[in-house]
Amino acid sequence: MNKPLSAKAKVPLKQRTHNTLVYLRQHWQLYLIFMLPAFVLTIIFRYIPMGGVATAFMDYNPFRGLWHSEWVGFEHFRRFLSSPDFMTYLMNTLKLSVFGLLWGFPAPILLAFLLNRILSSKIKQKVQLVLYMPNFISVIVLCGIVRIILSPTGMVNMFLGTNYNFMTMPQAFRTIYIASGIWQGTGWASIPIC
Repeated sequence: MNKPLSAKAKVPLKQRTHNTLVYLRQHWQLYLIFMLPAFVLTIIFRYIPMGGVATAFMDYNPFRGLWHSEWVGFEHFRRFLSSPDFMTYLMNTLKLSVFGLLWGFPAPILLAFLLNRILSSKIKQKVQLVLYMPNFISVIVLCGIVRIILSPTGMVNMFLGTNYNFMTMPQAFRTIYIASGIWQGTGWASIPIC
């Protein structure tokens, strides 16, 4: 017969701890089977990559290996931070992040509002399918599609009646990068809102 819950609370902590340890000792194989994959995955994906992080502080030579390469400390970081181009790199990164956030944040919300205005469920499902698909496309494939669309004979130039090669224009990079990211992620990001 099962003891009431209040009886369990009256068992002293020392006795409960002893019972748990006895149970663990008796069934250690079960815990090993369930815990081993977690430990192996932790070692593979958390601890082994730390060797790669350590190479940032070394004058790494792949032929000499990780253990025999010369340790230089923060020398690579000092050289990068004192580079004349550092502020340009930093500002470009910040601009991409800020503009991506400014333009990318409202896009899924507006798309969700527009999708909710579609009354026919069949049409809505087909539109959602088309909008969600770019999320499942590889970034490499997405870059290829963007390159074809923006080529001198691509859809954009056919629509505008021009023959610019947008991919070779440095001033167009930021717009292309942010727009392609929005195109890829907006449909999928609008799901929780719909």
